[in-house]
Amino acid sequence: MRDPDVVEKKKPEAATKAAGQTAAQAAGKAGGKPRAPRAKAPKAVPAESVPADAAPAKARRAAKPRAKAPQPEPAPVAAAARPRKPKMTSRPGEVVPAPAEPAVETPRPTAAAKPKPAPKPAPVQVVEAAPAPTPATPAREPITVWAISDGRAGIEAQAVGLAEAVARQVPAKIVVKRVGWKGRVGRLPWWLNWLPKRWLTPESGIEAPWPDLWVAAGRATLPLSIRARRWSGGKTFVAQIQDPRVPAHMFDLVIPPKHDRLTGDNVLPITGSPHRVTQGRLDSEYERFRDQIDDLPHPRVAVLLGGKSKAFDLPVQRAAEMAHQIQLPLEQEGGSLLMTFSRRTPEPARALLTARLRHLPGIIWDGEGENPYFAFLAAADYILVTEDSTNMATEAASTGKPVFVLKMEGQSLKFRLFHQELEGLGAARPYGGAFHGWSYEPVDETGRAAAEVIARMDAAKAGTEA
Repeated sequence: MRDPDVVEKKKPEAATKAAGQTAAQAAGKAGGKPRAPRAKAPKAVPAESVPADAAPAKARRAAKPRAKAPQPEPAPVAAAARPRKPKMTSRPGEVVPAPAEPAVETPRPTAAAKPKPAPKPAPVQVVEAAPAPTPATPAREPITVWAISDGRAGIEAQAVGLAEAVARQVPAKIVVKRVGWKGRVGRLPWWLNWLPKRWLTPESGIEAPWPDLWVAAGRATLPLSIRARRWSGGKTFVAQIQDPRVPAHMFDLVIPPKHDRLTGDNVLPITGSPHRVTQGRLDSEYERFRDQIDDLPHPRVAVLLGGKSKAFDLPVQRAAEMAHQIQLPLEQEGGSLLMTFSRRTPEPARALLTARLRHLPGIIWDGEGENPYFAFLAAADYILVTEDSTNMATEAASTGKPVFVLKMEGQSLKFRLFHQELEGLGAARPYGGAFHGWSYEPVDETGRAAAEVIARMDAAKAGTEA
């Protein structure tokens, strides 16, 4: 009897195309009892020519281990580009991954050599959104600010106060300039001072290089302010404080008090006047006088006295009435007095007030030594201020403490309007001989004016560059 294996080997290759023929039929043709097919039989039949559903079940089970190719060694991409067809390794109904996925054909790395996933583009976005590691660059270059006045304390405080408020909002260097005139030129109207540089004193320092911002206050600065833009070639932004009583278009911005009732496109009216009072300054000034103030009993009452002006006066009789109004409630409440005079306070009034009130606990500053004015504002529970001073009333209202207005001899519509503004803001009330408290939002017109100056400067610069 012939061996079925021999018969299989002698069959021509064309006879193998009958894929549906079973192993028993092939043995019948040979005339003997069929043997079980050997495991190597599928080698002689190319898998490409035999459909998977026509092969015997045993043959399919035998062929299944071959479908899983051994783990290849790392090889060039060209060697791995000839994968077996998916039909060799799949059964009917089995989902086969697409052969186009190159990652399936690459060797599986060991756990120790497992590559890290490819980085996402997120780090680029993080760098743009969070530049914290790099040094922060200033939002703008520092500007130079000149604060110009005739040197009088009240006028200079307005110019310097606005300049300092600007410097709190943008980087700035402040230079204080005090204008001096030769002879009687300073008394001339601005329109008669044709050559102002010629008549300035050498100490005035009004010369190039010109500042970025010119902040001026007082009539003595007008002949200079109206020419500053031309001298600087348009570089300098000019802000004039108070009502200059000249056409407002001669300046970039005019900042008068509201009670002057000045209006215009380049006019910013404010309540009161710019000043130098800030919470930081109050705290630091209080520290300088802490040893003298800390032990004083409450309520502490600060009394800020003005003096003679065009509209008001403080004669001896009114000074005596004022002393009585201050003394009685302080003695009743067991408080202390913090009193200061201005340069305009008449000497007789100063002497009388000092004599009548010196027995009270507290401090009466006579003008000698360091000025405790800001320390008084910081330490006071109540503040009394004479009606003749816009500066002192505005500074008192910036503390958020109750402000009482002391009546003087004289009257003024502008000041009455000003005090009505303070009353409307909840900051001040007329003094009626008794202390009582209330609360309100501190008045910060200086900060508002500074913000407007910066905004207009930026707009002017943008228009010039465009």
